[in-house]
Amino acid sequence: MSKAFISYSHIDERILERLHVHMAVLKRAGKIVSWFDKEILAGGNLDASISSALSNSDIFLAIVSPDYLNSQYCYEKEFQEALKMQDRGEIIIVPIIAQPCDWKSSPFGKMKAAPKDGKPISEWTNENVAYLNVIDELRRLIDAKQFPGKSLNVTKVPVQVPSKNYKVKRDFTEVDRLNFKDESFETIRKYFKDSLEEINGVEQIQARFVDDDKKSFTCLISNRAKADSKGYITVLTSASSAFGRSDLSYSLAEKPASNVIQLDKLFSIEQSDYELFWSFRSMYGSQTNEVLSAKKIAEKLWMEFIEQVGISY
Repeated sequence: MSKAFISYSHIDERILERLHVHMAVLKRAGKIVSWFDKEILAGGNLDASISSALSNSDIFLAIVSPDYLNSQYCYEKEFQEALKMQDRGEIIIVPIIAQPCDWKSSPFGKMKAAPKDGKPISEWTNENVAYLNVIDELRRLIDAKQFPGKSLNVTKVPVQVPSKNYKVKRDFTEVDRLNFKDESFETIRKYFKDSLEEINGVEQIQARFVDDDKKSFTCLISNRAKADSKGYITVLTSASSAFGRSDLSYSLAEKPASNVIQLDKLFSIEQSDYELFWSFRSMYGSQTNEVLSAKKIAEKLWMEFIEQVGISY
């Protein structure tokens, strides 16, 4: 059984309560037991009780928010002690991002955060999906036994980290470009899959994949609160047009012509001396200077998709 120490600002007590609700199955299965400061009995020594609980924990769950980062006790005492323990291989720190804040500029920025991609719980359309993502991460961590047990004798091997962020120039082959395109397409497909699952929790909204294969996918969205409101998006890789082939394209038409896209919806793979990236290309062949990642493209396409039926965030 894993022992989790939950560090939180009392202003975020609602987040703590919801987290406990979602941890119920893990607790019943005997996979985890949690501790937080309300476990201290009246008259108990606060510092001593917290220090004892922390030293006997395997996982440090930090509910991160602006108030947490501002807290002298949570951030300056509990978290700093947890960092020392992590350096000694005694605990694993899991940041749970509750509210938008400057957490990426703190030591939390070097850690894998939950929910997915460190998206704050408050920004999820359905917060229950965010908590479920947190629980899934905890379950994977516990089941993989990737946490330091107190019975293990962990020896920390010092790692030499370069003091500067070095960049190395390189050449890119056609295989590199094909791999980059395939990986980007899968990133966009997964973004839509996760977003469809999330938005289906919104009242009056229905959305689903209506076609999905290795080279394209089509999604449909409907807003039952708005008469005859529906929207489509088809995302294609290696599509053709009158102006030649594109590396990635999309259409908001209900039934785009087979493997042919709207001419103003093109993206092409570009490269610098250091990396491959995406660029928007107009129907006349001109390109923007914006460097786009697959995630940025996915976010842009998702917004256009849901705006068709009167949804925004």
